[in-house]
Amino acid sequence: MTLGELVSIDTLHTHVIAGASGLDRRVQWAHSCELDEPWKWLGTDELLMTVGFCVPKSAAKQVEFVRELSRAGIVGAMIGARIEDLTLSPEMLEEANQLGFPIMNTAPEVPWSAVARHVAAATSASQTSQVMTLAKLYELTAMSANATELARNIATLLRIELTVHETESGLEIMSSRDHTTTGNDEGAEDDSTVSLRVRTHELSSRFAASLEVGEYPGAGLGAMVLVHLKRVLEVETDRLMFEVSAQADALQEHLAQLLKGNEPEGAAELFAAHSLGGAFRIIAFPQEGAQLVARAAIVRNFRVLVGRNRSLGIIVAPAVEIGRVKQLLGECDMLAGVSSLFDELSDARSLVSEAESALMDAESTGTRWSEFAGSRIAMLSRSEREAHDIIKEVLGPLGESTERAAVLRDTLFTYLRHERSWNDTSADLGIHRQTLSYRLRQVESLTGRSIAKTEDLAALWIASQAWQKYGAVTQVHG
Repeated sequence: MTLGELVSIDTLHTHVIAGASGLDRRVQWAHSCELDEPWKWLGTDELLMTVGFCVPKSAAKQVEFVRELSRAGIVGAMIGARIEDLTLSPEMLEEANQLGFPIMNTAPEVPWSAVARHVAAATSASQTSQVMTLAKLYELTAMSANATELARNIATLLRIELTVHETESGLEIMSSRDHTTTGNDEGAEDDSTVSLRVRTHELSSRFAASLEVGEYPGAGLGAMVLVHLKRVLEVETDRLMFEVSAQADALQEHLAQLLKGNEPEGAAELFAAHSLGGAFRIIAFPQEGAQLVARAAIVRNFRVLVGRNRSLGIIVAPAVEIGRVKQLLGECDMLAGVSSLFDELSDARSLVSEAESALMDAESTGTRWSEFAGSRIAMLSRSEREAHDIIKEVLGPLGESTERAAVLRDTLFTYLRHERSWNDTSADLGIHRQTLSYRLRQVESLTGRSIAKTEDLAALWIASQAWQKYGAVTQVHG
């Protein structure tokens, strides 16, 4: 029973004097109390009945009186005395209005037992209804195919809207959003236009999370149903987040293998599962957001590979997913750099430099989404002729068949293969760091490209891949 329904009973001769916006609060029990600080003796969803002895005299204490009652979860206060015999300050009534805490006046001749009997009868019927609701709740839990379906089924059953967020990141784990119908009648009210009362509850799941419940007027959750709802969502949250974490680890491993130039184990099955096909782009973003972005992409069923690569967060996305990826990174407040399009996943490694270059542009200009706009070197060659053109344009004299060109070319390729690590490159070549520095300066001089400039590194990397694929038969002579 709501307070509004209780007030509407003619025989109780009750009217509202403040806090009318809270009349949709549900009352589970009604207690009379004349002790000081009655909130210490009443519980959540209970109604205070008093003849006024427990109401303080001063305006300031009356304001605090209302605040404490509301803070304790008491649904309202019913005063059974002649209103003219009490001095209820304007400040007290204004506070009740602000909090939506109903203060009601009941005629002195109405016994509190009459009020209590009405509440008890309604509560008994409500408890029977709640038991049936709980049975349906657990049935839906077993039948729902996924978290989104479960959230929407629960929203329909309980006539609420709900959203679960991961506490640490704020990631939306599940939600009933966009579920606006409450019945099958064609003339049913459109609930999307109704103002909801929103309450937040912490979940005791292993993954810290919070539940946000939007209650429609006259359809608030009972305490017993709320307890069971929280338990259902705690179990579902843990199940979902364990699954998401496992998927994120798997995608990270597959991404790492792909960007090392290896075909990940089970790649065919993985890419088929993600429906990856057609044209792709690499998206680079700050690595501190990698975990959040990966989890969000999995929860939303994005068809992408996502994880970390060195100091970057990386997404490999088919062109059809670019719009959703852009929206997600915007929601996560992430800058993003985007590579040019490519057709073969084996080309992904060479495009990371393009995405990194675009991200640097985004950081320097404050642009949220920056697409690579450097000089376009033909993508990893699909023919010997393309490989010849790339090598000639980028490597220049390093493509010659001389001993000096071979040494410098091998130095450059080793440096790129070790992701620009001076220590690893020197150790692999068996040379001193000073020798490596000298050779790299020679590379820059002969190619006209700087190893400190991301755009030039991208071109050199693509040329190295073209050489490895076709260089042995397309060496450039002068």
